[in-house]
Amino acid sequence: MTFRRNRRQQLNGNNMKIISNSEKETFSFAEKFAQTLRKGTVIFLNGEMGAGKTVFTKGLLNGLGYKGEVTSPTFAICHRYDAHIPVLHYDLYRLDGYDDAYSTGLFDDCDESNIAIIEWSGIAEEYFPEAVKINFEYGSSPDERIITVE
Repeated sequence: MTFRRNRRQQLNGNNMKIISNSEKETFSFAEKFAQTLRKGTVIFLNGEMGAGKTVFTKGLLNGLGYKGEVTSPTFAICHRYDAHIPVLHYDLYRLDGYDDAYSTGLFDDCDESNIAIIEWSGIAEEYFPEAVKINFEYGSSPDERIITVE
């Protein structure tokens, strides 16, 4: 990852803001970010459609040693990937509330044996207070993304 020093800005504490100028940079950032994760980590990915959540997930999984196909689980709700650390990838966009989320196994399956990535996390956020929150916003050019990690 070759972010120029002025492209990466520490906000406060462990929070950071990254300006990515391409899918390749987003993928690369996620690969490196994966090296900081451990079993039991829950990650919330939020942002508009097309903002980079799936690209980030592909990079993160690559960084964890998974080399297969990675797709958004919009219709399947959850994909499971056998990486060095197992990864559960949820997309809660189509769910209406707690009961829908519960029926997917989300609250039972996210545990100390895996990493969970949850897109459109709104209905699950109160149940995972220690989650890492990553927000994706469109930047000033078509390819630019502002990625905030909290």
